[in-house]
Amino acid sequence: MNRRAFLATLPSAAVAARALGGTSTPLRPATLDLREPMRLAVECVMNRMDPSQNYRPWFAVEVVNHHPVRLRHDVWDFGDTSARFLEALILARQMMPATPEMMRGEQRIRRFLLSLFDEHGVIWNADQKAPDHMFAQGSALYGLVTDFELSRDPALRLLIERFIAGLDRMAVHEKDYLWFPQVATKIAPCSHQAAYQVLPVVRFYELTGYAPALKYAEHLSRWAFYHDPTVTADGMISKTYWEGHLHAWMDTFSGIIRCSRAGEGLDHRAVIERSQKVYQWVRANHTSPFGWVADSVGSQTCETDTITSFIRLALELIKEGHTEYWDDLERFVRNQLIENQFRDVSSLSISDSLLARGIRGCFESYADPNTLLAVPKGDVEGCCINGGMRGLFLAYQNAITETQAEVHVNLLLSGGTPSLEVASYLPYEGRLDLYPGTSRPVVIRCPAWLAPERVHTEMSAAARASSESGTNALRITGAKPGSRVGLRFDQSEEERTHMVAGRSYRARWRGDTVVQITPHGGTYPIFTRLELDRDHAPMRPWDAAYRVPKVHW
Repeated sequence: MNRRAFLATLPSAAVAARALGGTSTPLRPATLDLREPMRLAVECVMNRMDPSQNYRPWFAVEVVNHHPVRLRHDVWDFGDTSARFLEALILARQMMPATPEMMRGEQRIRRFLLSLFDEHGVIWNADQKAPDHMFAQGSALYGLVTDFELSRDPALRLLIERFIAGLDRMAVHEKDYLWFPQVATKIAPCSHQAAYQVLPVVRFYELTGYAPALKYAEHLSRWAFYHDPTVTADGMISKTYWEGHLHAWMDTFSGIIRCSRAGEGLDHRAVIERSQKVYQWVRANHTSPFGWVADSVGSQTCETDTITSFIRLALELIKEGHTEYWDDLERFVRNQLIENQFRDVSSLSISDSLLARGIRGCFESYADPNTLLAVPKGDVEGCCINGGMRGLFLAYQNAITETQAEVHVNLLLSGGTPSLEVASYLPYEGRLDLYPGTSRPVVIRCPAWLAPERVHTEMSAAARASSESGTNALRITGAKPGSRVGLRFDQSEEERTHMVAGRSYRARWRGDTVVQITPHGGTYPIFTRLELDRDHAPMRPWDAAYRVPKVHW
């Protein structure tokens, strides 16, 4: 029996459905479902490939006077954007069934990426007639390793091994580290622009045990961690803009954490201590509580890639026991990550249909807390389409996690696995309905504003609810497969003032969701959610086609 059919048999769901609409199909609230923005982003990726150039991606939508004016090719089309699009499409089909069009698009961008390898085994930039930027080589590794994780293609494994060997030959080797002079600027070594490669290389080692990959990652990690003074011992990133690019720095530290777990070439305790300091410094100085994250040190706008890099670093630190960072993830995903997507572009009066399709569904690169298209002249960059899709995938993958003993609800979003379906009514109501498919205990993380003892439960007499000792969590035991567990609670409501990039904003919060920000935005205002009627959340037929990700970033 498939999950849709299984849910249709749940007595409590059927009763609720009849009460709400007289249909035998169970209904669910039309609240945040991460698959919906992912579907929209997939459409954008498909529309950002140029069929006249072998499906070379368009990196940029050029913006003039706060309005999109044209699609533009760029030197970042090659290893960076093409591999990001490949990765994004593969991640998307871990969340939803792939359409034939998606598979065709994936194959087209895969062919384009593979055509870029030169005789030395690294990615070639045709515009610059030279090996691509080390950051773009890192993006290529992300795309290819994600592809390999799903396919386990032996030929692809050999290609990645040759790729790592080619990069290793390009590097300058010192006694205990390696470095790339190509990425240096006049004021900084910019190790983060190359060490962005560490995470996918370590993931490849985790999948294959290929020892040269771990050795390469450890030597590259040592450069960024021990020999580049840009990040101080206190976790402060001491340079601005490109040299202080937060997206690359946070992904670098996520990779170094993974590298220190995988081998013995780094001091794991020192790595975790510095990484947490970096996280806390970025959070204190370059983010807002609702998920706006500066593109770089000194930047006045938010790049979606950087939101996702913050989420990824939080997840790596959570694995090290810093579970308090789940609250950051909940707020960042519910708010700025989702708001940074262009969903309805009709207000932009774009006459070029190709341009309109190329921006609808993409994620912003220059956002203020109250508007997209925040700068008069700039780009909506292809890297941020991938950044938004990465963020959606990481949240989806980690919203519900399982061990042999328990099922954990980490994010209070609608979602599911074969062991548990969650219907979240937030922010309309303080309500979660759980439909277990297992008899294992279910542990629900309560946000900081909600004490477990304030949660009212509705469940069978055989089930029990108790506070999880030492945590802000609720533990449900004794619930049987096919039953329903209802959780009811009051959401906190308040208005707060936030200083973001030197400007003051007033946010109206309902639980972890911002429903309004003032002053209102300009060309493409965001956080205009106040019109949502929490007492009359729309309902729709239950779609239980949740997929269990096979890719584990």
